[in-house]
Amino acid sequence: MTKTGFKKLAIFSLIILVLIPVVSLKIEFSSPIANYKNQLDKLKTANIVPEIDLSQLPEIDFETLNANWYDQKIEMLIIINDTSFLDAVTPLMEWKNEKGVKTIILSNYSDYEGRDKAEQIRNMIKGYYEKENIQWVLLAGDAEDNLIPIRQVYNPDVTLVNGQSEYSKWDDYYKPTDFYYADLTGSWDVNGNSRWGESSEYTGNIDEISWIPEVYVGRLPADNIVELSNMINKTLKYETDPFMGDWMNKMLLAGGVSSFLPPEDEARLTEYIWQNYTASEMNFTHLTKTTPSFEPATPDYPNQLDALNLENFVSELNSGYSTIIFAGHGDPTRFTDASSLTFYNNTEALLISNINMPSLLYADACTTSSYDQGDNSIGERLIKRPLAGTVGYIGSIRVSWYFDFDANLEKLNRGNAKLFWKEFFDEKKFQQGRALYDSKVTYMNSDYFKRGDASMVQEWQRKNILTYNLLGDPELDIYTDIPRSAPNHFNESIYEGQLVSLQVRDDLGSIVPGARINLRTTDGKYRTVYADKNGFVDFRLPVGANENYSTIITGHNVIPSYHNFTTLLDTDNPIVSNVNYVPINPTVSDNLLFSINASDNHSGIESVFLLISKNDFTDFSTHRLSNHFNESKREFNITLNKMEPGKYSYLVIARDFTNKTTIYYEDNFNFAIPKPFTDFVLVIASIMIVGLAGISSTIILVRFRRYKNDLRKLE
Repeated sequence: MTKTGFKKLAIFSLIILVLIPVVSLKIEFSSPIANYKNQLDKLKTANIVPEIDLSQLPEIDFETLNANWYDQKIEMLIIINDTSFLDAVTPLMEWKNEKGVKTIILSNYSDYEGRDKAEQIRNMIKGYYEKENIQWVLLAGDAEDNLIPIRQVYNPDVTLVNGQSEYSKWDDYYKPTDFYYADLTGSWDVNGNSRWGESSEYTGNIDEISWIPEVYVGRLPADNIVELSNMINKTLKYETDPFMGDWMNKMLLAGGVSSFLPPEDEARLTEYIWQNYTASEMNFTHLTKTTPSFEPATPDYPNQLDALNLENFVSELNSGYSTIIFAGHGDPTRFTDASSLTFYNNTEALLISNINMPSLLYADACTTSSYDQGDNSIGERLIKRPLAGTVGYIGSIRVSWYFDFDANLEKLNRGNAKLFWKEFFDEKKFQQGRALYDSKVTYMNSDYFKRGDASMVQEWQRKNILTYNLLGDPELDIYTDIPRSAPNHFNESIYEGQLVSLQVRDDLGSIVPGARINLRTTDGKYRTVYADKNGFVDFRLPVGANENYSTIITGHNVIPSYHNFTTLLDTDNPIVSNVNYVPINPTVSDNLLFSINASDNHSGIESVFLLISKNDFTDFSTHRLSNHFNESKREFNITLNKMEPGKYSYLVIARDFTNKTTIYYEDNFNFAIPKPFTDFVLVIASIMIVGLAGISSTIILVRFRRYKNDLRKLE
């Protein structure tokens, strides 16, 4: 071969090597998209839906749904010393269960481990909290007689302040509290020395109290069945058959003088409360005694400002108020202030005449509720007064504290009291136990603590959290207005398995914050659902047509309201109205987003399933999106991560909550993902390398032969 001919051969070979993969590349790229689409366009079929074995789909979790209806968790414990109190508390338990607060009575604390009776009771409460997630605990028995003991914690606050001691030579080191039964974390005795509730000062930097209550606790301090029955009956009448009147929409605020030098007016606190919380919710009367440095504001009519003295305070209490706060000084037998004048005493408490108008009273003062020492404290006498007095009393069992120059009303007694009424009014926590314990947590999380000005290492801070306790039913909702009925919210068509969504309002259209709805059937279904503070509630019914549900609606300022409804058969099949995906021309680098619209007008869509197949659904991958039991979404987005090259078919299955399904498929439910360009680059490179190697070998071989021929010619 001539030199020129060899060059032509080499060039021609290179051109062929380059063109072959390029032509192949063009064919490959046109085949999966353009050619494939052209072939699909030429096909004419009848939208034959592939046969899918629906038994392969994940089942609906009916077990969890039904557990909500057949295994309602216990919400409340009523704890008694022994069965002698059983008959007295049974009516309260029955009412709680009727309105939907699942409640049991317990006296078997001796079955639980503990070094003493109090620890056994606490371990019993703790066991039910861990198993049932209970919220409420009512201690039915007095602390003084150790019927339901109170925990004495190590809290030597008064020993750290010159000239201070507890009332009447009571113990200055160990202080009583029912907070022990609310905060269930740990043992309250980390070092096992039986000095319960020590601060980190005494335990090697470990606080024996976590300060986060798990349950809301109240106590009915009964010595006998008669006292207990009186308190139970008063609570039941208050909630189920109240005396209707303007008293339900009235608050009494009374502020005295804590100190004349420096001037410390508690009327500043009570004025702040009515200006910021009460005025928008209730009518009120403000009784004040002040130093010359403070002049209280005069409220708008019909609200009143008057002098704080014994005559006015007694008269106002007897006239009937739903809520009351007193801020000043105190001891077990009287309300007073720095003037040493008596504004109220335990004799008046014994004779109080607000019959059928019992109050919630918050006493921001020392030692007015010493229910572990005798039965004559103001707090104990008011809660025990038959059909009168109070249905809830929040007061200090021992000395409590305040700071001078507390301009922001944020420290100790003032901060505790202010935040209690903030939780009550602003956060709409009208259940007295919830308002008390949540306000304690709010106080410890307040700016006062965040600035570093306060710490729970300080014994006076610990004391104020521990010493204010509730006498009364913690779950009881306190009136702020005359209660009204709740209309029937179930008068529209309601289907089996349906998600029921509503906003609970009363007969006048007012929102019922935290409304409670209990539903039950004759076959044992029993469930309670709660609205949020704006009255909204969602719950899903179990599957079952023609079932009659009895309902009771209770809540803030609501008379127990009874209704019923019957479920209808779900005859609606799920509908898939739209399916699309992006990007339209996906590559191996893309995530594929499918958007699916599905609806069912009866029970609602439970799940949508996207099935993807490469072999006409002989086998397939399943991608699921579901509605939770309290959801009713109609739009579902499913993202498929980067997929391998190939031709795919897809279909959608929609399923409702009664297990009816619809398969949605069309002949054009296909897409293709081409091989990536890099694959072809590698192929081209490989071919060129092999080709070049071949050409190089040919050149070497030809030149070698030419060399041999040249050698022969030389010979």
